[in-house]
Amino acid sequence: MSDVNDKYKQTFLTMKKERREKKRSTKRGITGEEVIFIFEKILAGWKTIRIYNTMIQQTPDSGVDKKKVEVIATGNSKIYESELDPEKYKYYLELREKVYAFHKPSAQFNEKTSNITPPPPPQAQLAKSASSSI
Repeated sequence: MSDVNDKYKQTFLTMKKERREKKRSTKRGITGEEVIFIFEKILAGWKTIRIYNTMIQQTPDSGVDKKKVEVIATGNSKIYESELDPEKYKYYLELREKVYAFHKPSAQFNEKTSNITPPPPPQAQLAKSASSSI
């Protein structure tokens, strides 16, 4: 009886995985090759609007729009192994890690805020305003 349940459960999980992959790749609206193109251009220093314009000129029937390019450019796009051959999928994973590192917020945040001095404590402000009003 447990063998039948295990087999049913395994079949169910496989079907569920395939259904999710299909739904998410359809929702993404662009192919795995186009995601790789976006990653490559982001790492080359291109702005998202330039990437978008290039993509719609090369393939006008693509399902890409500017917002999708901006979201994917952050590395927030999952491609499944079934969409690409194994070599390209491995290349995609490497690119995705580089894009994450490229957009790492901690390094940008520390550089921008290191020269900002914190405001004085509230007691110091009250003492200053009280002495100026006398």
